[in-house]
Amino acid sequence: MIWLLTVLRTKLGRALAGVGAILAALGLAYLKGRSQARTDAENEQVRRRIDAMKTAKDVRDEVESDDFFVDRARRNWVRSDDER
Repeated sequence: MIWLLTVLRTKLGRALAGVGAILAALGLAYLKGRSQARTDAENEQVRRRIDAMKTAKDVRDEVESDDFFVDRARRNWVRSDDER
């Protein structure tokens, strides 16, 4: 009888240890996946910011290189005194 209890306890202990190891591995995989998803989201934000800065720089360079931009803008967007 004692032998049977020892065997069951040993098998039960091994089974519980195996289940615990599997749960620990799943937990680590889950946490690693969350961390990777967070990193991917942060990288996407950084990429969008860089794209926005590049676009703003391109527009600024285009405006600064065009000597007649202000005259064209005034003609197209500002009403003259005759139109009021």
